[in-house]
Amino acid sequence: MNAILTTIGILLLASFAQVSSAAHGNERPIKDLSEANSQIHWPKGFDPKEADAFVHNEIWIKAPASVIWGILVNAGAWPAWYSNASDMRIDSSDEKTLEAETTFTWKTFGFPIQSKVNEFVPGKRLGWFGNGTGIRAYHTWLVVEKAGGCEVITEESQVGPSAIRYNIEQPTAMHDGHDWWLTALKYRSEHSTSGFEHNH
Repeated sequence: MNAILTTIGILLLASFAQVSSAAHGNERPIKDLSEANSQIHWPKGFDPKEADAFVHNEIWIKAPASVIWGILVNAGAWPAWYSNASDMRIDSSDEKTLEAETTFTWKTFGFPIQSKVNEFVPGKRLGWFGNGTGIRAYHTWLVVEKAGGCEVITEESQVGPSAIRYNIEQPTAMHDGHDWWLTALKYRSEHSTSGFEHNH
């Protein structure tokens, strides 16, 4: 009798595990599209409405666009002020600064990523593709210069099974990481010797 009950219990647990696994397989990350910026240029297949994961972050930086841009495209220096970036290998003329169509490899959010710059409008727009195991992403930056500083917007769309799994298991990680990146960019830009604070 005990053996029968044990067998039934094992079968019930197995069935529950299969149902849970199936439910997890159909689950998708929560996407908040309410703040998606209409000025962003998305390549085909990466529109936030179609992507598996999407995140929007923005910040006000009291510095000229030229200062912000110079810091942003100096990808070789990212690990010095943004610890979520490491192992930078940049295929550009000086091997540290992003240019139009630059390819680069790096590690972020624990993923080794192969990236290529897709959009490059100096002082205004920067966007790159990122490919890793089970994930394809597009990360874009928009710098909008206004009186007294700039609004800096960054958005990312991701597709693929690794993107789904990662954003379900760690639903705020990408937003938090980009918020951290923007905060560090703000500090570095506003304390630059070329910034407003040092020119007035």
